[in-house]
Amino acid sequence: MRYIPIDELTNTPEVIAFSTLEQQYLQQMEVMTDDERKEFIRTHTDWNGLQEVMYNLSETKCWYSEAPPGAGDYEIDHFRPKNRSKQFDGTILQANGYWWLAYNWRNYRLAGGLVNKRRRDRLGLDEEVKGKGDYFPLDIANGSVVANKGTNLAHELPILLDPTNEYDTSLITFDKNGEPLIPAECSDTDKFRAEKSIFFYHLDLEQLNHYRNQTWNKCEVALKDIDDAVTDAANEHAKREVLRMACRTLSELTNKKAPFSMTAWACIDANTDKYSKWLKNLKKALYQR
Repeated sequence: MRYIPIDELTNTPEVIAFSTLEQQYLQQMEVMTDDERKEFIRTHTDWNGLQEVMYNLSETKCWYSEAPPGAGDYEIDHFRPKNRSKQFDGTILQANGYWWLAYNWRNYRLAGGLVNKRRRDRLGLDEEVKGKGDYFPLDIANGSVVANKGTNLAHELPILLDPTNEYDTSLITFDKNGEPLIPAECSDTDKFRAEKSIFFYHLDLEQLNHYRNQTWNKCEVALKDIDDAVTDAANEHAKREVLRMACRTLSELTNKKAPFSMTAWACIDANTDKYSKWLKNLKKALYQR
């Protein structure tokens, strides 16, 4: 999961126009019955008009998985569900969902269909149904309230990690097989949040693991090639040229445009000590790109 700076959408023409629409729709929905409101939301899917600007913000990748679209479609996920929200055990927390956020663009996340929909992994051995659906579990044990219209959302403690929260995106990394991994230094609470996010975002989907493994292998080969070239450099001038080109090569794998870029970063972090004579300093240059 890579951080998505959602605030960069604030002054785009699409979001400015949509914010006006939000106010109009809110006024209409406030006087509706629950059933009327749900029907209104079902038949007014104007949020789909923001797909392109959200798609561009994430460099054409799913905000949760970093996967490119491939043969599947992207969807606008309501981070806080618009019709009904459930705890991780299936208990209903909001029978009518966060309806007042149905047209709030800050509540939108661009999601691949396989992440957003409830389904089992058809390529793997796991028969368990995963995916976000209308789940939005809260950390009730640590004092979370369930927000209602007019309640400060900051009083909620969501369990699911949010790609628009920089800290949250640090709580999942990947191993050499491309499988999601929780950093060892995580607290018990953060470990629980990461585990539930991997489950509900279906981040351990076998095809995602496969493509992340390909990215890891590509990065590992690049690191070995660079190290060989550094070792074989005839002089200091040649060595500096190798490292200059190494920056460009690794940047192609780690920059925000690259699919599964956080897997490439995980590979680099795992190999930093092995190639410490040059990789530690080179990482500093990559962070600036």
